[in-house]
Amino acid sequence: MSSFRKNLRRRLLFRPSSVLLGCLLPILISGGLSVPAIILRGPVARIPVRSIRHQETLYIPVAAIARAYGLVLEAEDGRSFLFGSDRLRLRIEAGSREAELNGEKIILDHPVDWRDGTLIVPIYLALVNLPDLAPGEDLPPALAAPARTRIMLDPGHGGLDPGAVGEGLVQEKEIVLEIAQTARDILEADGCRVILTREDDRYLSLRNRARMANRLQVELFVSIHANAAHNQLALGTETFFYAPASSLWSRTVAGWENAVLKLETPAGPDYAGGPGEENSGDKRRRESVRAAAAVQKRLSAAAGTPDRGIKAAEFYVLKHTRMPSILIETGFLSNRLEREYLTDRRHRDAVAEAIARGIRDYLELRPR
Repeated sequence: MSSFRKNLRRRLLFRPSSVLLGCLLPILISGGLSVPAIILRGPVARIPVRSIRHQETLYIPVAAIARAYGLVLEAEDGRSFLFGSDRLRLRIEAGSREAELNGEKIILDHPVDWRDGTLIVPIYLALVNLPDLAPGEDLPPALAAPARTRIMLDPGHGGLDPGAVGEGLVQEKEIVLEIAQTARDILEADGCRVILTREDDRYLSLRNRARMANRLQVELFVSIHANAAHNQLALGTETFFYAPASSLWSRTVAGWENAVLKLETPAGPDYAGGPGEENSGDKRRRESVRAAAAVQKRLSAAAGTPDRGIKAAEFYVLKHTRMPSILIETGFLSNRLEREYLTDRRHRDAVAEAIARGIRDYLELRPR
Protein backbone atom coordinates (compact mmCIF):
# COMPACT_ATOMS: atom_id res chain seq x y z
CA MET A 1 0.00 0.00 0.00
CA SER A 2 1.38 3.42 -0.96
CA SER A 3 2.29 5.91 1.76
CA PHE A 4 -0.46 8.20 0.45
CA ARG A 5 -3.11 5.48 0.87
CA LYS A 6 -1.75 4.62 4.32
CA ASN A 7 -2.12 8.25 5.35
CA LEU A 8 -5.68 8.31 4.09
CA ARG A 9 -6.54 5.08 5.86
CA ARG A 10 -5.03 6.25 9.15
CA ARG A 11 -6.85 9.57 9.00
CA LEU A 12 -10.15 7.86 8.15
CA LEU A 13 -9.80 5.67 11.25
CA PHE A 14 -8.83 8.39 13.69
CA ARG A 15 -10.19 11.63 12.19
CA PRO A 16 -13.09 10.65 9.93
CA SER A 17 -14.71 14.07 9.79
CA SER A 18 -11.63 15.65 8.23
CA VAL A 19 -11.25 13.13 5.41
CA LEU A 20 -14.76 12.03 4.52
CA LEU A 21 -14.90 14.64 1.79
CA GLY A 22 -11.42 13.63 0.63
CA CYS A 23 -12.52 10.01 0.18
CA LEU A 24 -15.59 11.13 -1.76
CA LEU A 25 -13.69 13.45 -4.13
CA PRO A 26 -13.11 10.94 -6.95
CA ILE A 27 -16.81 10.04 -6.92
CA LEU A 28 -17.96 13.63 -6.81
CA ILE A 29 -15.61 14.73 -9.59
CA SER A 30 -16.33 11.80 -11.90
CA GLY A 31 -20.04 12.22 -11.32
CA GLY A 32 -19.98 15.93 -12.07
CA LEU A 33 -21.55 16.77 -8.73
CA SER A 34 -20.92 20.06 -6.96
CA VAL A 35 -18.67 19.92 -3.91
CA PRO A 36 -19.69 22.01 -0.89
CA ALA A 37 -17.41 24.35 0.99
CA ILE A 38 -15.19 22.64 3.53
CA ILE A 39 -13.94 23.86 6.88
CA LEU A 40 -10.16 23.94 6.88
CA ARG A 41 -9.12 23.38 10.50
CA GLY A 42 -5.69 24.67 11.41
CA PRO A 43 -3.96 25.61 14.65
CA VAL A 44 -4.80 29.29 14.20
CA ALA A 45 -8.26 29.36 12.64
CA ARG A 46 -11.09 27.39 11.09
CA ILE A 47 -11.50 28.66 7.55
CA PRO A 48 -14.51 27.95 5.32
CA VAL A 49 -13.13 27.52 1.81
CA ARG A 50 -14.72 26.71 -1.52
CA SER A 51 -12.94 24.14 -3.67
CA ILE A 52 -11.99 24.85 -7.28
CA ARG A 53 -12.39 22.18 -9.96
CA HIS A 54 -9.09 22.21 -11.87
CA GLN A 55 -7.06 19.63 -13.82
CA GLU A 56 -9.64 16.91 -13.12
CA THR A 57 -9.33 17.28 -9.35
CA LEU A 58 -10.08 19.82 -6.64
CA TYR A 59 -7.87 22.67 -5.48
CA ILE A 60 -8.09 25.40 -2.84
CA PRO A 61 -6.33 28.78 -2.61
CA VAL A 62 -3.03 28.56 -0.74
CA ALA A 63 -4.11 31.75 1.08
CA ALA A 64 -6.72 29.68 2.95
CA ILE A 65 -4.01 27.32 4.21
CA ALA A 66 -1.89 30.30 5.25
CA ARG A 67 -4.78 31.71 7.29
CA ALA A 68 -5.62 28.39 8.94
CA TYR A 69 -2.01 27.66 9.89
CA GLY A 70 -0.91 31.21 10.73
CA LEU A 71 1.60 31.42 7.88
CA VAL A 72 2.84 34.60 6.23
CA LEU A 73 4.50 34.95 2.84
CA GLU A 74 8.21 35.33 3.62
CA ALA A 75 9.77 35.08 0.17
CA GLU A 76 8.74 34.62 -3.45
CA ASP A 77 10.18 35.09 -6.91
CA GLY A 78 7.01 34.77 -8.98
CA ARG A 79 7.35 30.97 -9.17
CA SER A 80 8.57 29.70 -5.79
CA PHE A 81 6.77 30.74 -2.60
CA LEU A 82 7.88 30.33 1.02
CA PHE A 83 5.24 30.64 3.76
CA GLY A 84 6.30 30.51 7.39
CA SER A 85 5.51 30.99 11.05
CA ASP A 86 7.59 30.49 14.19
CA ARG A 87 7.09 26.71 13.91
CA LEU A 88 6.23 25.94 10.29
CA ARG A 89 7.79 26.44 6.85
CA LEU A 90 5.88 25.56 3.69
CA ARG A 91 7.60 25.93 0.33
CA ILE A 92 5.71 25.41 -2.94
CA GLU A 93 6.47 26.10 -6.57
CA ALA A 94 4.00 26.89 -9.33
CA GLY A 95 3.91 24.07 -11.86
CA SER A 96 5.61 21.58 -9.52
CA ARG A 97 4.26 18.56 -7.63
CA GLU A 98 7.04 18.84 -5.06
CA ALA A 99 6.49 20.79 -1.84
CA GLU A 100 8.42 21.06 1.40
CA LEU A 101 7.02 21.24 4.92
CA ASN A 102 9.64 21.93 7.57
CA GLY A 103 12.26 20.58 5.17
CA GLU A 104 10.42 17.32 4.49
CA LYS A 105 9.58 16.69 0.85
CA ILE A 106 5.93 16.09 -0.08
CA ILE A 107 4.85 14.75 -3.46
CA LEU A 108 1.48 16.20 -4.40
CA ASP A 109 -1.06 14.38 -6.56
CA HIS A 110 -1.21 17.37 -8.92
CA PRO A 111 1.02 20.42 -9.43
CA VAL A 112 0.62 23.76 -7.74
CA ASP A 113 -1.00 26.11 -10.26
CA TRP A 114 -2.58 29.50 -10.93
CA ARG A 115 -6.30 29.96 -11.53
CA ASP A 116 -7.73 33.40 -12.37
CA GLY A 117 -4.79 35.08 -10.68
CA THR A 118 -5.04 32.96 -7.52
CA LEU A 119 -2.29 30.56 -6.44
CA ILE A 120 -3.97 27.20 -5.77
CA VAL A 121 -2.88 23.82 -4.39
CA PRO A 122 -4.46 20.34 -4.53
CA ILE A 123 -7.01 19.94 -1.77
CA TYR A 124 -5.25 16.80 -0.48
CA LEU A 125 -2.42 19.00 0.81
CA ALA A 126 -4.87 20.50 3.30
CA LEU A 127 -6.86 17.33 4.02
CA VAL A 128 -4.00 14.86 4.43
CA ASN A 129 -0.42 16.12 4.19
CA LEU A 130 -0.54 19.16 6.46
CA PRO A 131 -2.59 17.55 9.28
CA ASP A 132 -0.31 14.49 9.26
CA LEU A 133 2.98 16.37 9.25
CA ALA A 134 1.93 19.45 11.25
CA PRO A 135 -0.98 18.53 13.54
CA GLY A 136 -2.56 21.51 15.23
CA GLU A 137 -2.34 20.02 18.71
CA ASP A 138 1.48 20.14 18.55
CA LEU A 139 1.50 23.91 18.16
CA PRO A 140 1.71 26.30 21.11
CA PRO A 141 -1.47 28.01 22.35
CA ALA A 142 0.19 31.37 21.70
CA LEU A 143 -0.86 31.03 18.07
CA ALA A 144 -4.50 31.78 18.92
CA ALA A 145 -6.19 33.66 16.10
CA PRO A 146 -6.10 37.45 16.43
CA ALA A 147 -9.06 39.62 15.54
CA ARG A 148 -8.88 40.14 11.78
CA THR A 149 -9.62 43.35 9.95
CA ARG A 150 -12.44 43.04 7.42
CA ILE A 151 -11.57 44.66 4.09
CA MET A 152 -13.62 44.79 0.91
CA LEU A 153 -11.85 44.93 -2.44
CA ASP A 154 -14.08 46.02 -5.30
CA PRO A 155 -12.88 45.10 -8.82
CA GLY A 156 -14.62 47.71 -10.95
CA HIS A 157 -17.09 46.98 -13.75
CA GLY A 158 -17.78 43.39 -14.93
CA GLY A 159 -20.20 41.51 -17.11
CA LEU A 160 -21.99 43.76 -19.59
CA ASP A 161 -19.89 46.71 -18.33
CA PRO A 162 -16.30 46.27 -19.59
CA GLY A 163 -15.06 49.58 -18.20
CA ALA A 164 -12.23 51.19 -20.16
CA VAL A 165 -11.23 49.34 -23.33
CA GLY A 166 -7.72 49.81 -24.70
CA GLU A 167 -6.29 49.06 -28.10
CA GLY A 168 -6.44 45.34 -28.82
CA LEU A 169 -9.68 45.06 -26.85
CA VAL A 170 -7.87 45.10 -23.52
CA GLN A 171 -10.70 45.36 -20.98
CA GLU A 172 -10.49 47.08 -17.62
CA LYS A 173 -12.86 44.58 -15.98
CA GLU A 174 -10.46 41.68 -16.58
CA ILE A 175 -7.31 43.47 -15.45
CA VAL A 176 -8.75 44.83 -12.21
CA LEU A 177 -10.31 41.49 -11.24
CA GLU A 178 -6.93 39.78 -11.41
CA ILE A 179 -5.26 42.59 -9.46
CA ALA A 180 -7.95 42.39 -6.76
CA GLN A 181 -7.64 38.60 -6.47
CA THR A 182 -3.87 38.78 -6.06
CA ALA A 183 -4.12 41.62 -3.52
CA ARG A 184 -6.69 39.56 -1.59
CA ASP A 185 -4.35 36.57 -1.40
CA ILE A 186 -1.52 38.74 -0.08
CA LEU A 187 -3.72 40.42 2.53
CA GLU A 188 -5.24 37.13 3.65
CA ALA A 189 -1.78 35.62 4.03
CA ASP A 190 -1.04 38.62 6.28
CA GLY A 191 -4.07 37.77 8.44
CA CYS A 192 -6.76 40.10 7.10
CA ARG A 193 -10.29 38.98 6.21
CA VAL A 194 -10.86 40.07 2.62
CA ILE A 195 -14.12 40.05 0.69
CA LEU A 196 -14.38 40.69 -3.06
CA THR A 197 -17.51 42.33 -4.42
CA ARG A 198 -17.19 40.04 -7.44
CA GLU A 199 -15.00 37.00 -8.04
CA ASP A 200 -15.77 36.47 -11.71
CA ASP A 201 -16.95 38.35 -14.79
CA ARG A 202 -20.39 39.44 -13.69
CA TYR A 203 -22.24 42.73 -13.60
CA LEU A 204 -22.81 44.22 -10.16
CA SER A 205 -24.50 47.56 -9.67
CA LEU A 206 -22.83 50.43 -7.87
CA ARG A 207 -25.75 50.42 -5.43
CA ASN A 208 -25.20 46.81 -4.50
CA ARG A 209 -21.43 47.22 -4.17
CA ALA A 210 -21.98 49.92 -1.57
CA ARG A 211 -24.78 47.96 0.09
CA MET A 212 -22.58 44.88 0.39
CA ALA A 213 -19.86 46.85 2.18
CA ASN A 214 -22.38 48.43 4.54
CA ARG A 215 -24.20 45.19 5.28
CA LEU A 216 -20.98 43.31 6.06
CA GLN A 217 -19.66 46.25 8.11
CA VAL A 218 -16.19 46.12 6.60
CA GLU A 219 -13.57 48.48 8.00
CA LEU A 220 -12.14 49.64 4.67
CA PHE A 221 -13.58 49.70 1.14
CA VAL A 222 -11.14 49.79 -1.80
CA SER A 223 -12.41 50.03 -5.37
CA ILE A 224 -9.85 49.11 -8.05
CA HIS A 225 -9.94 50.50 -11.59
CA ALA A 226 -7.87 51.25 -14.68
CA ASN A 227 -8.05 54.69 -16.25
CA ALA A 228 -8.60 56.12 -19.73
CA ALA A 229 -8.42 59.58 -21.29
CA HIS A 230 -8.94 61.23 -24.65
CA ASN A 231 -5.35 62.42 -24.39
CA GLN A 232 -3.38 59.25 -25.14
CA LEU A 233 -0.26 60.76 -23.57
CA ALA A 234 -1.91 60.82 -20.12
CA LEU A 235 -0.39 58.25 -17.77
CA GLY A 236 0.25 57.55 -14.11
CA THR A 237 -1.53 56.28 -11.02
CA GLU A 238 -3.93 58.17 -8.75
CA THR A 239 -6.12 57.41 -5.76
CA PHE A 240 -9.40 59.13 -4.83
CA PHE A 241 -11.37 59.73 -1.64
CA TYR A 242 -14.89 61.11 -1.34
CA ALA A 243 -15.29 64.89 -1.22
CA PRO A 244 -16.40 67.57 -3.68
CA ALA A 245 -14.26 67.26 -6.79
CA SER A 246 -10.87 68.90 -6.47
CA SER A 247 -10.46 69.53 -10.20
CA LEU A 248 -12.14 69.27 -13.59
CA TRP A 249 -10.29 65.99 -14.13
CA SER A 250 -11.66 64.54 -10.88
CA ARG A 251 -15.20 65.45 -11.93
CA THR A 252 -14.60 63.87 -15.34
CA VAL A 253 -13.29 60.57 -13.95
CA ALA A 254 -16.12 60.35 -11.41
CA GLY A 255 -18.61 61.05 -14.21
CA TRP A 256 -17.23 58.19 -16.28
CA GLU A 257 -17.27 55.72 -13.38
CA ASN A 258 -20.75 56.80 -12.26
CA ALA A 259 -22.18 56.58 -15.80
CA VAL A 260 -23.10 52.93 -15.24
CA LEU A 261 -25.88 54.15 -12.94
CA LYS A 262 -28.00 54.48 -16.06
CA LEU A 263 -28.15 50.69 -16.14
CA GLU A 264 -29.58 50.63 -12.64
CA THR A 265 -33.05 51.98 -13.28
CA PRO A 266 -36.04 49.83 -12.23
CA ALA A 267 -36.10 48.51 -15.79
CA GLY A 268 -32.40 47.74 -15.86
CA PRO A 269 -30.41 44.74 -14.62
CA ASP A 270 -29.43 44.28 -11.00
CA TYR A 271 -31.77 46.97 -9.67
CA ALA A 272 -32.24 46.78 -5.92
CA GLY A 273 -34.10 49.91 -4.93
CA GLY A 274 -32.68 53.20 -3.71
CA PRO A 275 -29.09 54.05 -2.90
CA GLY A 276 -27.29 53.10 0.27
CA GLU A 277 -27.03 55.47 3.18
CA GLU A 278 -24.80 58.43 2.43
CA ASN A 279 -21.86 58.80 4.74
CA SER A 280 -20.22 62.06 5.54
CA GLY A 281 -18.20 63.39 8.40
CA ASP A 282 -14.74 64.63 9.15
CA LYS A 283 -13.48 61.42 10.78
CA ARG A 284 -14.41 59.19 7.87
CA ARG A 285 -12.91 61.68 5.43
CA ARG A 286 -9.67 61.94 7.40
CA GLU A 287 -9.34 58.17 7.48
CA SER A 288 -10.12 57.92 3.77
CA VAL A 289 -7.41 60.49 3.02
CA ARG A 290 -4.92 58.56 5.17
CA ALA A 291 -5.77 55.30 3.40
CA ALA A 292 -5.52 56.95 -0.03
CA ALA A 293 -2.12 58.44 0.80
CA ALA A 294 -0.73 55.14 2.11
CA VAL A 295 -1.87 53.17 -0.93
CA GLN A 296 -0.85 55.81 -3.46
CA LYS A 297 2.67 56.01 -2.00
CA ARG A 298 3.18 52.27 -2.49
CA LEU A 299 1.37 52.16 -5.83
CA SER A 300 3.28 54.97 -7.52
CA ALA A 301 6.61 53.49 -6.43
CA ALA A 302 5.72 50.03 -7.75
CA ALA A 303 4.19 51.22 -11.04
CA GLY A 304 7.21 53.29 -12.05
CA THR A 305 4.97 55.81 -13.82
CA PRO A 306 4.07 59.40 -12.83
CA ASP A 307 2.52 59.85 -9.40
CA ARG A 308 -0.70 61.78 -10.00
CA GLY A 309 -1.35 61.90 -6.26
CA ILE A 310 -4.52 61.63 -4.17
CA LYS A 311 -7.63 63.54 -5.18
CA ALA A 312 -11.17 64.24 -4.10
CA ALA A 313 -14.09 63.20 -6.30
CA GLU A 314 -17.74 62.26 -5.92
CA PHE A 315 -17.69 58.61 -6.86
CA TYR A 316 -20.97 56.88 -6.06
CA VAL A 317 -19.41 53.90 -4.28
CA LEU A 318 -17.33 56.21 -2.07
CA LYS A 319 -20.29 58.44 -1.26
CA HIS A 320 -22.61 55.62 -0.22
CA THR A 321 -20.27 53.47 1.88
CA ARG A 322 -20.27 54.02 5.63
CA MET A 323 -16.58 53.38 6.29
CA PRO A 324 -13.29 54.84 5.06
CA SER A 325 -13.24 54.20 1.33
CA ILE A 326 -10.95 54.89 -1.60
CA LEU A 327 -10.89 54.33 -5.36
CA ILE A 328 -7.63 53.45 -7.12
CA GLU A 329 -6.77 54.10 -10.77
CA THR A 330 -3.89 51.74 -11.56
CA GLY A 331 -2.92 53.27 -14.92
CA PHE A 332 -4.26 54.41 -18.30
CA LEU A 333 -5.37 51.79 -20.82
CA SER A 334 -5.51 54.61 -23.34
CA ASN A 335 -1.72 55.07 -23.02
CA ARG A 336 0.37 52.57 -25.00
CA LEU A 337 3.09 52.24 -22.36
CA GLU A 338 0.74 51.69 -19.41
CA ARG A 339 -1.47 49.39 -21.46
CA GLU A 340 1.56 47.18 -22.08
CA TYR A 341 2.41 47.32 -18.38
CA LEU A 342 -1.10 46.38 -17.26
CA THR A 343 -1.29 43.44 -19.67
CA ASP A 344 1.97 42.06 -18.24
CA ARG A 345 1.46 39.55 -15.43
CA ARG A 346 4.48 40.66 -13.41
CA HIS A 347 3.42 44.30 -13.48
CA ARG A 348 -0.11 43.42 -12.36
CA ASP A 349 1.32 41.35 -9.51
CA ALA A 350 3.53 44.29 -8.50
CA VAL A 351 0.52 46.60 -8.54
CA ALA A 352 -1.51 44.14 -6.46
CA GLU A 353 1.27 43.79 -3.92
CA ALA A 354 1.63 47.58 -3.71
CA ILE A 355 -2.10 47.94 -3.02
CA ALA A 356 -1.95 45.26 -0.34
CA ARG A 357 1.12 46.77 1.31
CA GLY A 358 -0.41 50.24 1.21
CA ILE A 359 -3.53 48.91 2.94
CA ARG A 360 -1.35 47.26 5.58
CA ASP A 361 0.56 50.52 6.09
CA TYR A 362 -2.72 52.33 6.69
CA LEU A 363 -4.05 49.67 9.07
CA GLU A 364 -0.88 49.72 11.15
CA LEU A 365 -0.94 53.49 11.59
CA ARG A 366 -4.66 54.16 11.98
CA PRO A 367 -5.93 55.30 15.40
CA ARG A 368 -7.48 52.55 17.51
